[in-house]
Amino acid sequence: MKTPITSIISYTQLLTDVDGLPEEAKDYVSIIAKKSDRLKKLTQDLFDISKAQSGNDKAVMEKLDVALLINQALGEHDNEIQRSGLPFCVDTPKDLYICADGRKMSRVMSNLINNILKYTMINTRVFISAFEKDGNIEIEFKNISAYPLDFDAKEITQRFVRGDESRTAEGNGLGLAIAKSYIELCGGVFDVVTDGDMFKAIIKFKKHI
Repeated sequence: MKTPITSIISYTQLLTDVDGLPEEAKDYVSIIAKKSDRLKKLTQDLFDISKAQSGNDKAVMEKLDVALLINQALGEHDNEIQRSGLPFCVDTPKDLYICADGRKMSRVMSNLINNILKYTMINTRVFISAFEKDGNIEIEFKNISAYPLDFDAKEITQRFVRGDESRTAEGNGLGLAIAKSYIELCGGVFDVVTDGDMFKAIIKFKKHI
């Protein structure tokens, strides 16, 4: 699947660089480029989750600073966060450590932030916190949904399941599924809880000393 998509993207780029292309044609090329990029990301997501759920993926375990992990992910999405206008209230104390795969957990954080940016109601606040509880480190992502939360919280982490049935926001229904798969691969627990319009994603790991 990757080979033909790569070819489409390459030829689209060549068309973009053609001088004298009519404006209408430029618009078509722009649409093709956007959709091709989305298809490329979908293909990669499918590959990643299939590998994780088949047992063929491995986690490179290391000691991770939770505050640093969250703040790095926020930094990588700073432009999108600024454009969203959503206030992010972050509470990440120092000296909270877990043992997990750094690259996979970075992907988890990115997916959860993307989920927030796509589905949060405007003019509401986003809360991200980390804390120790009963020998575990818990990380919570909370936001007010722009869509009715009329789905089963257990089903939302399955492949291709999305909370917005109208599909008004772009997404492929794999973000939470990948997050859950990666967290469990690293020995953690991932839960989704809904309370009215509040959507909460909870990550739990044993505290690493």
